[in-house]
Amino acid sequence: MLSDFFSALIRGLTLHGFDQMGHLRRAHSPVSPWRARTDQVVAQAQAEASRYGITAKIDRRRAYQVTRMLVSNRRGEHLSDLVADAYQEFSPTSAATFHAGRRSYVEPDDRLRGFRAHPQTLAYMLTPAKLARLGAGASSPGHLVVIAEGEKLDLETVATRLHEALDGKPSSGDLRAYGEILLRLHAGVPEPEPEVTDAESEESAAA
Repeated sequence: MLSDFFSALIRGLTLHGFDQMGHLRRAHSPVSPWRARTDQVVAQAQAEASRYGITAKIDRRRAYQVTRMLVSNRRGEHLSDLVADAYQEFSPTSAATFHAGRRSYVEPDDRLRGFRAHPQTLAYMLTPAKLARLGAGASSPGHLVVIAEGEKLDLETVATRLHEALDGKPSSGDLRAYGEILLRLHAGVPEPEPEVTDAESEESAAA
């Protein structure tokens, strides 16, 4: 939070500087009218991340951006460009089949939930603050940050791609920690383990 505050101060008396100070206040102030809704988005994101086995901290500044959706981030970028596939879940492209009545749009609440639970949105909010300030966490269509759809990569490759994308500025520890988050999101929600009944347990013990 303090880093964001000083970053906004450095921008000084500019339109973007005032804009960022306003967003910072609404994201962190205990009297912000957006506090409760941002808390809700943070809680939902943490619950969704836990389904992937991820316990990393949510970037509150980005959670506020997701809450508002149309607010720009620290660098003046918007979610429709940063998480394109996820944004498509909320605002699907219009098509003749919809206008002809052969297909219907999903209800807005369901589209909003789909947007917030999308791996691209989670990867954006789960980006560590150090990397977020460098612009990490954005995904192009068909990608999860630096991982293309269908790719099978190891942690070293993901960390190397992040290192190159961020011009080698962050530490390898930060890159590897974020790389692990991306790999979990890319792998999808793990299948639940089958429940073992008492009878099966007794048969296994007897064998």
